[in-house]
Amino acid sequence: MTASANSQRAEPTELEPISREGLSLLVILAGSFLAPLLMHSTTLAIPSMAADLRLTAESVSLLTLGHILSSACMVLPAGKLADIYGRRKIFSIGTLISGCACLLGGFADSAISLIAARCLQGAGGAFIFASALALVNSIPPPQHKARVMGIYIAIAYLGIVVGPLFGGYVLTHTDWRWVFILPGIALLLTGFIGSVCLSWERYGNRNTRLRWLDTSLYMLSLGLIAVSVFKTGALIGQFMLLAGLAAFGGFCWFQTKRKDPLLQVSLFLHNPVFALLGTVNFLAYSAILALSFTLTLFLQYILGLDALTTGWLLISQALLTALVAPMSGRLTERYKIKDLLLIGFTIMLLGMLCFAVLGESSSVWLVIIGLALVGLSIGIVDTQIIHTALNSVSHEQLGSASATLNGLRSMGGFVGIGIVSYLMSLYLGRNEIVPALYAELYSMLHVYFIVAALLVAVALLLLVVGLIKRDTL
Repeated sequence: MTASANSQRAEPTELEPISREGLSLLVILAGSFLAPLLMHSTTLAIPSMAADLRLTAESVSLLTLGHILSSACMVLPAGKLADIYGRRKIFSIGTLISGCACLLGGFADSAISLIAARCLQGAGGAFIFASALALVNSIPPPQHKARVMGIYIAIAYLGIVVGPLFGGYVLTHTDWRWVFILPGIALLLTGFIGSVCLSWERYGNRNTRLRWLDTSLYMLSLGLIAVSVFKTGALIGQFMLLAGLAAFGGFCWFQTKRKDPLLQVSLFLHNPVFALLGTVNFLAYSAILALSFTLTLFLQYILGLDALTTGWLLISQALLTALVAPMSGRLTERYKIKDLLLIGFTIMLLGMLCFAVLGESSSVWLVIIGLALVGLSIGIVDTQIIHTALNSVSHEQLGSASATLNGLRSMGGFVGIGIVSYLMSLYLGRNEIVPALYAELYSMLHVYFIVAALLVAVALLLLVVGLIKRDTL
């Protein structure tokens, strides 16, 4: 009887080893979590850096502008390099670059070295996100792509949620340098695992190529525009701005003549879905990507809050996005994509209007409501934009299309931070941010919040025209 019972007893179930694709997704999600965590925790620490290193308002703006400039400059070449050498390899290189940048920032002792670290950090982040988006869209089977994309966006925004809390906790108990060092160690470990232990998609398409003339022209155009921000009052600044715009126009013209372009301009000319979604995505990120920086300045300088309290307040946006994004993919099963986009951008506009009416003695609840509305809107529209835009292109264009989407986001953020940097230069000049200049700082922030709300309003108007009248989707 005992033998019979033993024979009928189920054998212990062995844990199935994680698949190669599953391990790849875990590493990609880890890097996609750490990169935004680093960006937002270091942004929260900018007032502490400014006080410790006695940074001027111009240097403070360069900490953010340098980061987004290098990201915008590198995201398109990174997408092309991912097509050539393999997305896994470029992703691993990006995490290693970001990790090294963190260590450089952690031991910086001057404005120049700190700005250099932020620039290197932006370049590493460009490598991560240019490859991660395409990897996430390529690994899962078609029936799970929308859901996995929602998880990817949620993980990325979870990094944004944890970033301010992590930064606030570190700044409260230790030194701002650890905001760089601790994520840097984690990124180096992630990069090591990605480069040594993973074998998924080891090689790319060697038939494509990166044209260095196009890349140089693209970087030159953004660089000229960035430098002109600080010299707009002088003739040389106006000349540099016009030269930068002309160089970017020339770059776009070159792309229409290339069989294997760096920027898929043809998608805007021949793919109305991608053109519409790419444009509104650019406008939205022009408005929202600078919010973390501007609200950090507002909460810590104008309202006098400490870093930890500021971190707790800033998480409301990312928390709503992280909660809503995984469900956004399922919403397409019940609602039309165009309806979700219109609702999402309307909510985003309401959130931006909350910031536009902020006063020097406003309640923090107005900030929380605005951030919650913006976070809710991003959770609704981000998954729809990415999934729909990438599904509108061929498989061969997937790498360049995902890099183009990331490039549009980075360029949108570059425009937003550029506006902030211009306003800081106009209102504060090269002075340190001291209490005597808080009135000028508030005026600068108020103007930016109004401009950001107008950018979202334009995006919503384009959606109304493109989705309702033309019925693009």
